[in-house]
Parts: sequence; structure tokens; C-alpha cells
Amino acid sequence: MERRVVKVSVTTPSRLHFGIIDLRGDSGRIHGSAGVAIDKPSIVLEAEKSNKIRAVGHRAERVTSFASELIDEIGIEGGVEFNIVSDIPEHRGFGSGTQLALAVILAIKKLYDLDIDIMTGAKILERSRRSGIGAHLFLHGGFILDGGRKINDVDVIPPMLFRCDIPENWRFVLGVPEINLRVAGKEEDSAFKKLEPPPKKLIWQISHTVLLEMLPGIIEQDIRVFGRSMTKMDSIFGDYWIKVQGGRYGHPFIYKGVNYLLDNGAYGAGQSSWGPAFYGLAQDQYHAEQLSRGLQDYFDEENIEVYSFISKPQNTGAIVVSED
Repeated sequence: MERRVVKVSVTTPSRLHFGIIDLRGDSGRIHGSAGVAIDKPSIVLEAEKSNKIRAVGHRAERVTSFASELIDEIGIEGGVEFNIVSDIPEHRGFGSGTQLALAVILAIKKLYDLDIDIMTGAKILERSRRSGIGAHLFLHGGFILDGGRKINDVDVIPPMLFRCDIPENWRFVLGVPEINLRVAGKEEDSAFKKLEPPPKKLIWQISHTVLLEMLPGIIEQDIRVFGRSMTKMDSIFGDYWIKVQGGRYGHPFIYKGVNYLLDNGAYGAGQSSWGPAFYGLAQDQYHAEQLSRGLQDYFDEENIEVYSFISKPQNTGAIVVSED
């Protein structure tokens, strides 16, 4: 007897974006990026079949917009009711837009038993065109390196070149200052257009860091090498973003947080994507708790509003639970 799914729940990871490899494109490909999936913050999206497209909760309008566009494009007769139980904060460096869009796609796919893969849906909703990290981490979790795209293939999602589990005992200490650094969509496109192509030497430095430090570090579970490569990748390209960000990082508070983590035993630290979230790598839960408490106390003494918390690696993609 055919199983009819009437309700689904999708739980997504967040992503930390370490940086972009190549903005020159001399080889015929451009971008390329690396990042990891973490277990929180996360989106929990409930969905069930309906005659209409409706949503309740934070970012309800965004959810209905994604769903309407996908349903219209595919030609589904019917709708979906969504409930956003929990959400990833927008414009904080966690990839919330891509995770929400893909959660909507996966929910509709399961409810209507669609023969459509997530990447096809992502193209319809115009997600992950510059970096494929968010989409690949949604599907697979772990650490991922993507290969950028061909110069003229603007609608292609960058392919996944490499994926590896993150050691389960590692932890990421997060700090999120209460500042607005919204760089997304048109603002992000404008930021890229303001920059001159980076020097070849910079591309070589980042490529060497990724190939001979970051990848061996994660494969061999060498936290010192992997952490060092995170810091190097972030800082090398961060210095290139000075004309857009005003500094290596998007705000002086991020400088303070990254430097605190590095000075107090984090194996690596940096700013995720455009920020304002920043991260530090700890060897285990105890180490992470020490760093997180210290980071919170440091900012409290400075009278700077920052929320610090600990995330575990997520070595699986989004989790979906279906109900008949």
C-alpha cells in the first residue's frame, strides 16, 4: 500500500563559512569556498498539506514566497501550511536564507512525493549561486569544500569537491554581537563589484592553505593544523575585504572577539561569511565552556552586547521526520 505523507518536520543545521578561494577566475572557474555544518542555531519547519499556502512564525512571508515560487514553477495543484517552530537569525553569518529555502523545498518534496532533487529546487529559488557550501551542508553536513563555478555559468550551483566528517568531540564557540552588518542579495553583489581582482599571490596563499593545511588537518583530525588553516584563510581574505568592510572583519567588536578567542586557547578563529557572527575552535566541551564563559565575561566587562554559545559539529544534513 502506498504511503501518503501528510505532515513533515525538517530540522536544518547552520553553516560557518570560512572564506572564498578565488575571485580572479583566471583558470576559468571562480569562487570556491570551505565551511562546516553546526547543530545550532537551527531551523525547525513543520509542514502539512493544505488547499492554500500559509505560514505562521518568524519569516512567515519568506516561507510563503519560497513555497509559492516553487509550487508555481513545478505546477503542483494544492498548497502547504507551514509552522516555523524555530529559526536561524537572519544576516548573522549562519546561512539562514539558504537553509530556510531548502527546508521549504524538502518539505514540499516529501509531502507531494516529487521527483525533484534539492539542487534543482535551489536553482529555482536562486540559492547557492556564489557559494555551494550552504546547499551541500544542508544535504550532507560535515566539512565541505566546493569547486566554484565556470565563469559564464552563473546559474550553476558549485560542485562539492570534498566532504569529511568533523571529529565529534570538537566544538565551535560562537559570538554574535548585537550589530547590523547586513550584506546579502543586492548589497552583496554591490560589495563584490567594488573590489579590484585580488593579486595572484593572495589566491596562491589561500589555495596552499586549503590544499596543504585545511584538508590534511580535517582528514587527519589534527585540530592544530585545521584551526590554524581556518584562521589563515579567514584573515588572508579578510584583509582583501578592507575596502568593503573597513577592516579585516566587519566591525571592531568582531576583532575583539576573534582576538580574545585566539589569545585564550582557541585553535582557530574567524568571522563567518560577512558576520557579525564569529567563531573559535575548541578541542572538547570542557574547553568550549571555558572559552564561551570567558568570552561572555570579557564583553560584559566592556559593556558590549554579545551572545556567546557553543555548537557541536553536525555530520548529517537536514533531518526530516514524516507522518502518515
